[in-house]
Amino acid sequence: MKRQLQKAAEKGELVELYTDTEDVDKFAVAKVLKVSDDYVILANVSPIGMYDGFHLLNTDDVYQINVETRYIRNIEKLYLAKKQNHIEFNVDNENLMLSMLEFAEKNNFVILVELFEGGTVQGFIKKIEDIILFVSILNDFGEPDGESYMKLEDISSISSDNEEGICLKILYSDVSE
Repeated sequence: MKRQLQKAAEKGELVELYTDTEDVDKFAVAKVLKVSDDYVILANVSPIGMYDGFHLLNTDDVYQINVETRYIRNIEKLYLAKKQNHIEFNVDNENLMLSMLEFAEKNNFVILVELFEGGTVQGFIKKIEDIILFVSILNDFGEPDGESYMKLEDISSISSDNEEGICLKILYSDVSE
């Protein structure tokens, strides 16, 4: 799949990506930004054609890619009609996980980190040190709720500036005023 993901990145077109073998009707519509042996970085678009942040996932998790479907054309039409756009992903670290984290940190995005053991952590990046990610946790109401430290190797995916993260950031700004 890596080669097909790279072709999608070169074309710059939206694709449907399937990663959940438990729910074969579930997929994401996204533009593929970067691809490596380990990870892929996506610019996600919601089902109603709205900006939906960025996502890093394991390249091996992608089991199906659809291109040029009617659904994609409709999402793209909505995206353009609603004048949506993604900011330029302008971090170029060879390690795509570090690229994603540096990008989210630089732009002060709320991230949602999924761990291989099934846990999730949401909040702001405090720092990245060696192989450890430090996150200032936000609860579901946008309130600070301590800190979390995790090994980078235990992270299965990262979302940043998606709909949920944007809402948390707005709630956080109300709490911190």
